[in-house]
Amino acid sequence: MWSPFRAVGGLAAAALTVAASAWAQDSAQASRGEAAAALAQARSDAERIERRYEEARRECAASLLVNPCLERARRSRDDQLREAREREVAAREVLRRLDAEERARAREARAAEKASAPPRASKAASPEAAKPPQPRAPRPAQAQQDAARQAEGRAEAERRRAEAAARAAEQQRRAAERAAKAAEVPQAVEEYERRQREAQQRADEKTRAAEENRQRRERRAQERASGAP
Repeated sequence: MWSPFRAVGGLAAAALTVAASAWAQDSAQASRGEAAAALAQARSDAERIERRYEEARRECAASLLVNPCLERARRSRDDQLREAREREVAAREVLRRLDAEERARAREARAAEKASAPPRASKAASPEAAKPPQPRAPRPAQAQQDAARQAEGRAEAERRRAEAAARAAEQQRRAAERAAKAAEVPQAVEEYERRQREAQQRADEKTRAAEENRQRRERRAQERASGAP
């Protein structure tokens, strides 16, 4: 019996393995855009794998061996989802690393600004100490700090959105898997009962045919006996 997993499972699994390996090798140099794209692709692949699994389950329902067919489709689905999850985890790790690097750069910029700032004159030694402080225009270094903090806040918000989306996708996958498992039991029972009814019908027909043949043989024997001289 043809199955979407059986037809494309091997090629898809091989492609996912190659993609996961390439991503793992290049993740150290990956940019934020590449990591976000890899994360989105992994989620898309997981959704496509689940759709193929549902198609395979429908194909298995029409198969003579329902349970073995479902087991093969489930194993193929799990193998491919494992590859997609590995790529998803690697992409999230890259995003976390980039966030940490941005925070480190912001801290270094603040430390460098403090180190390069000129020392303040003593109030006692300055003739201007008695004057009230005058508002000063923002310095370029302060603008850089503000920009760094804003970038850090955007990076943190993006990371949280990515993690929330990943958790939602995982919850959806688990819910779909639980629903699929719950649907397998009544289908298998119904299929078993149908086959049992068909087997009983065939057995009843054979018994009825055998009884009719026996009765015909007895009638013929009686007819021969009654016509004997």
